[in-house]
Amino acid sequence: MKIFFIIPPSIHYIEPYAYVEADKSNVSRPPLGILYVAAAVRESCDADLRIVDLNIGGASLAGLEEELRREQPDIVGFSVLTFNLLNCMEVCRVVRRASPATVICFGGWHPTLYPEETLNLGVADCIVMGEGEQSFCELSRALDRRGEADLAALEGIAGVGYRTRSGEVRIGSRREPIRDLDSLPFPAYELIDAERYSHLLATTDHVVSIMTSRGCPHGCSFCDLRRTPCRSRTPAAILEEIRHWHGRGVREFFIQDDNFTMNRRRALDFCRLLAASGLDITYKISSRVDHLDNDLLAALKASGCARIYLGVESGSQKMLDYLEKGVTLQQTRDTFRLAQVHGIDCCAYIMIGIPDEGKEEIEQTRRFVKELRPRHLQCSICTPMPETKLYHNLMEQGVVIEDYWRAFARCPDPAFRTRFASSLFSGEELRRMQNAMQRSFYWSPRIIWREIHETRGLKGWMKKTRLALRILFS
Repeated sequence: MKIFFIIPPSIHYIEPYAYVEADKSNVSRPPLGILYVAAAVRESCDADLRIVDLNIGGASLAGLEEELRREQPDIVGFSVLTFNLLNCMEVCRVVRRASPATVICFGGWHPTLYPEETLNLGVADCIVMGEGEQSFCELSRALDRRGEADLAALEGIAGVGYRTRSGEVRIGSRREPIRDLDSLPFPAYELIDAERYSHLLATTDHVVSIMTSRGCPHGCSFCDLRRTPCRSRTPAAILEEIRHWHGRGVREFFIQDDNFTMNRRRALDFCRLLAASGLDITYKISSRVDHLDNDLLAALKASGCARIYLGVESGSQKMLDYLEKGVTLQQTRDTFRLAQVHGIDCCAYIMIGIPDEGKEEIEQTRRFVKELRPRHLQCSICTPMPETKLYHNLMEQGVVIEDYWRAFARCPDPAFRTRFASSLFSGEELRRMQNAMQRSFYWSPRIIWREIHETRGLKGWMKKTRLALRILFS
């Protein structure tokens, strides 16, 4: 059978909580979730797999339509977030026109959170909820056995929902998260041209993103991963994947775990294995300030860790406690100081517009960032994301009057605008403060000099120059 995975173009832009100019300037990253699912399908099915990224290499909807008419795939899959739902729907119109018999499957966070609403849109024939590797493989095999696309074959498959021919929505039971992550094959990078992807902060032109753990035990109220089942790959398995790509010339890796150091012992074991391997690589991780100490930072540095992304969030302890972050300002100070002692760059994630946060608390955050001296800064606006505790708290308090995310899921509207958590400032005021925060950071002589000194290659210069101009004139 033929299976296409399609990444839609940015036709409709729903304004993000992140800094808009950086969001627009950032280069597309490889679709790691789709690459994992494709690799699993390849192991379990006899399938012709293709990944079509409409954001890369001059790809177009017209070209996609021509390819669909020619190939008539059995299944077309999309990884759907609430923020790209409208874009996926636009591409689905092309799929229906060019290949009417193709089964359209939505996976990802949006159908996981809103399964019935997604199927009731009448766009997708079926959905995959939660982690997709096992569920999508079973879905593909079930449809392949029937010869023709008979969605009744999906009945009883955990993690799968579908619409019957009469339009009835059937939602299967939730599938348990995958426990043994080492059992998953390496992402199917050979299905894409990896060199067409990059990242604004990459230092080489060939970067590979890898995943070594899933889930998070912490209780941050703004996060959709709050207290989800934690699972980790073994250090030996991670090193095997790095060796695989090192043999193909890759020297830079982005470990996309939300918290790579969640298990301290595993992180130390990995660092020691990697340092002993002699592989000349650099890599970046994300972590929490309370999951790092002197010995672990030393081990990370010795093994090639060049940058750590850390959730600072706020310079006000009151705001940190409101967000249920579970850390103190002093822990953040200590971690940044230690990282700088070991020569590891730190990127600070902060947010403004937290409920009840006034100008004084925002000024505390600005001063705190200046004290920490991070290498990079990403300032977001506090946004109640779908089904997070923060969102439900605000609904219970009457601050949020309607479940507007669910309303959007039921009836996606291109006129939808992201709503922020603050009741003290308008969206325009928050954007002005966000822009000012980013400008004041990146236009300091210290940061400008480091960017000039450390940027390598024409691609890096072009990316950063475009962003600098956006920041300056935003």
